[in-house]
Amino acid sequence: MKVESKIVSYLMRYGNTREGDVISFCVRKFNLSSGDAKKVIDRMVVKGKIYRVVHDKLEPPEVYLTLKEPFHPDVLKALVEVDVSEVVEKDARKILEEAAAIAEERIREMESEKPQ
Repeated sequence: MKVESKIVSYLMRYGNTREGDVISFCVRKFNLSSGDAKKVIDRMVVKGKIYRVVHDKLEPPEVYLTLKEPFHPDVLKALVEVDVSEVVEKDARKILEEAAAIAEERIREMESEKPQ
């Protein structure tokens, strides 16, 4: 599931994170309700992908999410490349749109310079 992979990527990037912050991330990024985001997190905990840590030295105690096990470097690289490929695709699309606009402008300039 895409949301689960993004949560894993988020935890890899930012480390142990308050559960409330991950829920907020899911609400903003995927337009999920808080309850649905919590269900995704609960499912990931049951599957053993992540786990909850209660930080009871805080007042009030906070629940943090962390990755269950460290990933093999190849897995980490693949997960990070997924995020990078999305960014690269957006950048490439923007560059192509800009290039098309410049080409159209040059064609118009060349046509206006032609002797009639």
